Amino acid sequence: MANLKISELPALAGADLAADDLLVAVDTGAAASKKLTIGDLIANGVTLIADDAIPGAKILFAAGGIATADIADAAITTAKVADDGITAAKLANESTVDLVTTLPTSGAFTGQLALDTTDNFLYAWSGSAWLSLKAAGSINTVTGSTVGLVDIVATTTGSSVSIAATQNDTDAANKFLAGPTSGAGAVAYRIIDGSDLPAATTSAKGAVVVNGEGLRMDSNTIEVDNDVTLSTTHHVVTYSAKGLITGGRVLTSADLPVATGSARGAVIPGSGLAVDGSGNINHSNSVAAGTYTKVTVDGQGHISAGATLAATDIPDISAAKITSGTIGSTILATDAVTAEKLADQSVTKFGGAGATDNVVTFPAGDYKGQFFFDEKNEDLYVFTGESFLPITVISGNLVNAGTYNANTNLVGTVTTAGSAAGFTAGGALPTPATGNLNYYVVVSDSGTGSGNAPAVSLAPPDMLISLGSGSTFQLIDVSNAIAGQTAANISVVATGGIAATDVQAALQELDTEKIGAASPTFTGTVLLGQNAVLAFEGSADDQYETTITVVNATADRTIAFPNVSGNVVTTGDTGTVTSAMIANATIVNADVSATAEIAVSKLANGTARQLLQTDTAGSGVEFTSNVDIPGTLDVTGVATFDSTSTFVGNATFNGSLIFEGATPDAHELTLNVADPSADVTVTIPASTTTLAGLAIAQSYTKAQRGTPVPLTDAATIAVDMSLGNNFSVTLAGNRQLGDPSNVTAGQSGVIVITQDGTGSRTLNYAGTKWKFSGGSSNAPQLTTTAGAVDVLAYYCESATRITVTSLLNVS
Repeated sequence: MANLKISELPALAGADLAADDLLVAVDTGAAASKKLTIGDLIANGVTLIADDAIPGAKILFAAGGIATADIADAAITTAKVADDGITAAKLANESTVDLVTTLPTSGAFTGQLALDTTDNFLYAWSGSAWLSLKAAGSINTVTGSTVGLVDIVATTTGSSVSIAATQNDTDAANKFLAGPTSGAGAVAYRIIDGSDLPAATTSAKGAVVVNGEGLRMDSNTIEVDNDVTLSTTHHVVTYSAKGLITGGRVLTSADLPVATGSARGAVIPGSGLAVDGSGNINHSNSVAAGTYTKVTVDGQGHISAGATLAATDIPDISAAKITSGTIGSTILATDAVTAEKLADQSVTKFGGAGATDNVVTFPAGDYKGQFFFDEKNEDLYVFTGESFLPITVISGNLVNAGTYNANTNLVGTVTTAGSAAGFTAGGALPTPATGNLNYYVVVSDSGTGSGNAPAVSLAPPDMLISLGSGSTFQLIDVSNAIAGQTAANISVVATGGIAATDVQAALQELDTEKIGAASPTFTGTVLLGQNAVLAFEGSADDQYETTITVVNATADRTIAFPNVSGNVVTTGDTGTVTSAMIANATIVNADVSATAEIAVSKLANGTARQLLQTDTAGSGVEFTSNVDIPGTLDVTGVATFDSTSTFVGNATFNGSLIFEGATPDAHELTLNVADPSADVTVTIPASTTTLAGLAIAQSYTKAQRGTPVPLTDAATIAVDMSLGNNFSVTLAGNRQLGDPSNVTAGQSGVIVITQDGTGSRTLNYAGTKWKFSGGSSNAPQLTTTAGAVDVLAYYCESATRITVTSLLNVS
């Protein structure tokens, strides 16, 4: 190879470089040039590079090119780790929190956390000790206190705190915990004061003061303020005004009062009596004990001997002499006790409830089965041997409905109560029901019952009573109960002019003194008593009578019947008074009713088609063909005017106006009006015109207009379509146009909307009736310039749809 400069040598490509390629190096120690392979240069030359001499930027490492083993322990510092560079996946288990059952002696680094899994407490290593972590706001320390009357001791064991409270002992006996004796203040131990105790009253326990009123204090014991000598002998005693015994002595006979016929006291035994040494009083005589029917009595009334009673010892005794004891029922003959022998109230006692409290006072019953009649309430009771009990039917619960004819099986007469319960005179007996419970009728005529009456023989005065249910009334057989009675056995109380004492005799007495029912004759004055009436049966014997009664007179009155034959006229008569009964010229104007109707036939004849009216003087009447009515003409029915009629003032028509037209035929023009609910005025214009109709085509030859209706400005502007066609409003704020009322299909018009002097007012549309081209989102937006005018044109398609278009910024 020719000698060339180094710069002239060809380049050795990197790919052709081999470890044994040679380089020339100057060995400064030998002062000579030597050869050096590339491999030796790299292998041995690196050791000649000073530490920290190669910048990191000059070293290019491929990704993953540095092996973990080539990195020295602790060689990567905190600064070399990028922020957020270590992810959760790079953190080893327990690298952030060490899970332990016992805390290690020290932490791996300051701030390390350790969780004790035995008690779930969390600790942090401070660099020198493990610190227990506490939550914010938690109670970390509980400290006791011995200040005051209560001592509080807190004891901490692990994470638990025990608190014990004890009350301080008193410094002396008989003290209690209380506030001051007067007013408010601190609580302290003190002795009970008298003011701490409530004063005793007659109804509540409390403190009392022993003030010497018969009492005294002996140390701490209350005792009676009195001392006497103890004695077990009965004494006569003396006592103080407080009731305390102050002295006494033994009783003597002089201390005892002497007994009298009306007062107890001491006695001395007399004849026939003796006192033994023990003070017992005994009879001085004696007799053998036994039962005797006959005895011998000494002068002191003592029995001195006894024997058996013989028949000869009993004298004959009349019944009048029997004043006590009882006679057995076996001695009495059957039917021996007649009504005359029964004393008043022997079978039934009488009494009643008090007038104010209505409480029944019952007597003592004499025997089982005796009756008691409550005269006030009309209730009947029976004595059971222990008490009086009401019998099954009590008159106070029964209601008389009337009479019943068993011959016709129809109700005869009906009371007011019976009518209210559905009983009808001449009708059948109603079905027993709740509404007629305890209502009864009395049989007036004999017969056999049918329908709702029991189908048995019925006779007066049997009673039929409704039990409120069932198909027939219940029979109370009264007729058979009294059939055995005779008039002679029934007593009456003689009173007035009646002297008889039984019914039979009384009837005979009345029969001889009665006034005959047929054509009786009265002489002198017949006086009818208070509330008396005269009743006439008439020609038919039925339930209807004519009754004559009088109004209570305030003075003596006399009614004279005229000396003529005829009928009596009453205020209830019609068509009875004839013209012959009325004197001529006696009927005056005041006698004629204001509502009387005088027939035309009663008037003098006039000429054809004339009217009757007052004359010009107003004092008479006349027939005329010319009627001048200064007031109101009220015509009921159809009024026909044959020629021209002139009305001055108001003409009132309650019906229709019918116009015949030019030709008198079957066709007329009728003018009808709807029935008004208030006064309505229809004004016809003062010009020659033709009226328009609703259901015919119209051709107007003049302009038609309506006054615009001003709408009231409000948050929601109300629109009443019945008020007009055209509307206007000035907005003073952001508004919404209300859902219109009274919408009728076919109506159209405009709504003129003006901005006020401020402007910028908006308008929304309420409800569902307003409809816009393209929908509600295309509703017109108003011109917001102050004073701007927008016009909404509308057409009502139906009662629920109003089509709207707009003319905006009309200027």
